[in-house]
Amino acid sequence: MGVDLAELLVSVAKGDRDAFRVLYDRTASKMLGMALRILGRRDIAEEALQEAYLSIWSRAVSFDPTRGAAEAWIATIVRRRSIDRLRASPWLKREIPELNEIDGCLMPLPETLSLRTCLAKLDRMTRYSIILAYIYGLTHAELNERTSIPLGTIKSRLRRGISALKVCLDE
Repeated sequence: MGVDLAELLVSVAKGDRDAFRVLYDRTASKMLGMALRILGRRDIAEEALQEAYLSIWSRAVSFDPTRGAAEAWIATIVRRRSIDRLRASPWLKREIPELNEIDGCLMPLPETLSLRTCLAKLDRMTRYSIILAYIYGLTHAELNERTSIPLGTIKSRLRRGISALKVCLDE
């Protein structure tokens, strides 16, 4: 398999272009899938992905392997860039699943079996809220509008759900 992603990021932080190329080759297709799920249009997802990888190149020095997995760090940057694009483009339409469709769309995230398993342990509405907030980039207000659940309940549901995911993933 070769060098792991964390080692590649450390090399990228030192300006190693070859390591960046390998990192891109190993992660870009999964990250494009996530960006595409958030943005709904391939051309815009590709632009967001390009911006994200430029950011990864310039911010690789801030990656700390003791604080989390390299793929999660990369996915966070791609997700944030995609959501920034989405919010900057109010005309952009997103295909957001309904509650009854949520179990069929786990996940546009990297193929992380443990995350899928942990999400499946959450109650359906908490799982739905987390997926809409963290995968599709909906704000608390958008979640409130979509689900008619009070804003305070949404916030506490997300906090509890994320805490439960952390506990589950640490097991």
